[in-house]
Amino acid sequence: MSAVINRAKQHYSKVLVFESLFILGFCLVVLIYNVTMAFSLLAGMSAAYLPHCLFVYWFFFHNLAKKQSKTTVLYRGAGLKWILTIVFITVCFKYISNLNLTAFFSGYILILILNNLIPFVIVKEKNRKI
Repeated sequence: MSAVINRAKQHYSKVLVFESLFILGFCLVVLIYNVTMAFSLLAGMSAAYLPHCLFVYWFFFHNLAKKQSKTTVLYRGAGLKWILTIVFITVCFKYISNLNLTAFFSGYILILILNNLIPFVIVKEKNRKI
């Protein structure tokens, strides 16, 4: 495996840990004010975070056959991410009776933004320390 992919694996491991700590901390702060909103927020954040974790695992950590190209792995991972997102949102809508839609989609969008921003912020911080 190339050195670039190994660095990316380490980088995304840190990103996922940071995101999970952010999710827990943010939901705990909201939990102080409103339990229903915190639960809806956590459901929305999970609907974006868990498929992203699956995608990162599939692309970087899954043991793949040597015959598959990285492009094939990327597209399959993206497909799995979309399927899991659709399933998770459907399950939330169907089985959570007192779901606060504003909090749910706020959490979902917040994590989508963080999924894209945190990797760049961590790289910039790492480059500043050097």
